[in-house]
Amino acid sequence: MASTPSSSGSGRSLPVALAQTIYLLLGMLAVSALAGVLLAAFFLPAVSASSKVAEDGVALFESYPTELEVEPLNEASRIEASDGSLLATFYTENRIMVPLEEISPYMQHAVIAVEDRRFYEHGGVDAKGMIRAFASNASGGATQGGSTLTQQYVKNALLMDAVQKGDQEGINEATAQTYSRKAKEAKLAISLEKRWSKDEILNAYLNVAQFGPSQYGVETGSRHYFSKNAKDLNPGEAALLAGITNGPNQYDPVSHPEAGEKRRNEVLGDMKREGYITDEEYDKYTAQPVEDMLKIQNLRAGCADAGDGGFFCDYVTRSLLNDPEFAPTYEERRKLLYGGGLTIKTTLDPEKQATAKDILQRKVPGDSENGFGLSIVTVEPGTGKILTMAENRTFNPYQDAKPGETAINYNVPQALGGSNGFPVGSTFKPFVLQEWLKSGRSIQDKVSTKRESMPSFPAHCLPRGAWREQPGYNPDNAVSVQIAPMETVLNGTKFSINTAYANMARQIDLCDIADGARDIGAIPGKYNPYDSTTWDMDIADMYGQTLAPSAVVLGQLQVSALDMAGAYATWAAGGTYCKPQSITEVTDRNGEAMGISGSECHQVVDKKVADTMAWTLQQDLEDPKATGKGKIIPGHPAGGKTGTSNKQYHTWYVGFTRQMSTAVWFGHPQGDKRPGGFTVDDTMLRSGHVWGNTVSLPTWQEYMTKAHEGLPSKPFPAAPPATKTQANGSVEKGKVPSVSGKYLSEAKSAIEAAGYVPEVRNEPSSTVGKWYVIGTDPAAGSSLPEGETVVIRQSTGRG
Repeated sequence: MASTPSSSGSGRSLPVALAQTIYLLLGMLAVSALAGVLLAAFFLPAVSASSKVAEDGVALFESYPTELEVEPLNEASRIEASDGSLLATFYTENRIMVPLEEISPYMQHAVIAVEDRRFYEHGGVDAKGMIRAFASNASGGATQGGSTLTQQYVKNALLMDAVQKGDQEGINEATAQTYSRKAKEAKLAISLEKRWSKDEILNAYLNVAQFGPSQYGVETGSRHYFSKNAKDLNPGEAALLAGITNGPNQYDPVSHPEAGEKRRNEVLGDMKREGYITDEEYDKYTAQPVEDMLKIQNLRAGCADAGDGGFFCDYVTRSLLNDPEFAPTYEERRKLLYGGGLTIKTTLDPEKQATAKDILQRKVPGDSENGFGLSIVTVEPGTGKILTMAENRTFNPYQDAKPGETAINYNVPQALGGSNGFPVGSTFKPFVLQEWLKSGRSIQDKVSTKRESMPSFPAHCLPRGAWREQPGYNPDNAVSVQIAPMETVLNGTKFSINTAYANMARQIDLCDIADGARDIGAIPGKYNPYDSTTWDMDIADMYGQTLAPSAVVLGQLQVSALDMAGAYATWAAGGTYCKPQSITEVTDRNGEAMGISGSECHQVVDKKVADTMAWTLQQDLEDPKATGKGKIIPGHPAGGKTGTSNKQYHTWYVGFTRQMSTAVWFGHPQGDKRPGGFTVDDTMLRSGHVWGNTVSLPTWQEYMTKAHEGLPSKPFPAAPPATKTQANGSVEKGKVPSVSGKYLSEAKSAIEAAGYVPEVRNEPSSTVGKWYVIGTDPAAGSSLPEGETVVIRQSTGRG
């Protein structure tokens, strides 16, 4: 309740204080019939000798405003996962606005009983209460307030408005212990009562009042102290909250349980006196220890309380604060986030997020002494929705961060809370392949695998139209199979042959490769994707000295995992690139949709090229001799690429199905360190022997397998025609071809080329390696009409 200072504390004499009080009251009476006869009867005899006092009082009272003009109250914004569950709240004042019908009647009755028992009788100013308060204060008695709920709402609204505007003069005026302030509030209250219903005023009061040290509005107070909504409060809980408003710190039942309990019982007594509760209810709730009532729910503003979704939450807020479609300036965007009462609906899948977090922490615990990082990020092809964003750390933006905690998001570019990205290794090779195919070339074209110095590479955006170096670029190979002097591009991809890819780049253009990667979102991690210049600047300016084959061919370039997942998703979506998207909708406090950049999807890569990319990367995963080691996703066609940076500091696997594109990164976030000397699952890592398929690929496979449980299988594109012709030259229509010893995709291509429908049956074999084909049913050479089904018998290894 508002209060006024006692006269004894001010040093004024009784006649002076009383005269000033009467001076203002007479002005109020003269312009309002609401206080009426009672005030007149009490005060007019004392001032009958001077009508000038009343006249001056009228003038002063009429000088005060009649309309309460304040901005909407700051209200907490909430960020929700895709299932509607709460990730985090943002606020300057922790306030959740609710309509009166969502506030317990007990709560409504409690504040009326203790603060303004004649609430439904007065017109904004309570004559009896004002007489009692002014007389007591002016005569030096105990300080009393006398303010109605309407007046208290006016006071709080004026104060909150000044705080929100940063108006110190307004704050001082709203908290000044003067009669003129109370007169101003009284006039505004009288005016408000003429325009608002009693329920509207009561609702406004319950949403603006402070119900705890940092809890604004009854809904927030209810959730904080009782972990329940305000509509579910019982009489005891309502009385406790109603009592707190008189002294949010003094009566806080957590810090001062005895004072809080005493105050609660006083309010329960008022409720019984007014007939709002029975004697039995009074006895029941006054007998309950206050500690037994509490179920504290502490919330900190921001993403630190978002649990497993902390890094994703931070990415969401940074995306919103960078989005000019949301509001024109950064400060306007920040004000909306922290006080606009927004509901921000996001793309995060909590179940997949939990799965990713569990896998990461099991494999490489975040607080382990080795300090290595492991992360997973998933983007949905065709929409760009970010389904998962996890790392083996806990999000903590505060200075008290402990081992295993950080504010750096390993999955995203620098401008959105990450680092500069990490060197992506051979996961960049598919961008070379994409440009190769766009130029009209084929995956069956053969290129040299010979190691030699390569002094120049075509690069039209560089001076003299080429990248040049002496004595030249001389990459080595690190493959586990025998390679011929000339290999197909398909084999160069499957076995990640560095020299083959360098020779491919010599036949196309480094600038075109980099531009093609940028077209589908793969850009150096130091650039802000929300800055339009990032997409418009000359590619040579973007890359600078890194526009070299070591970066653009073999991936010494630093790119964020999110951008890699988004780029690979393009091939899973038939060439449609979608900018990674974390927010599906933002609504204001009234439920109205607000502008955001939203999903941006366009066909960037020709579908035939994208389909060939998907099929080629499928071979890398399905062929057990390829770098993907046959680590398929059971029941779900998939493809991808391993990556190992220079000196094995960072390793990757980026791969996709039709439903998900996932990037996994493993490395040390604080410098170039080779992993070794510790175990991941049951594998002891040896320095110098850690590749993309050592940690990152098994992590990717385990996560993707679990993430796809219960999802339908979506087929990949068939092999491109050139591959069928060359790889299956002996295929004869109407006769079952021999596919024994092939891996699954090869076998399917041959069966389809012969005019049949392939069907896969898995069975153990002691003679045929895991995932290779044992044979067919009917057997090879059998005559069979086209259109029939041929069963491919695939080995699952020894039974």
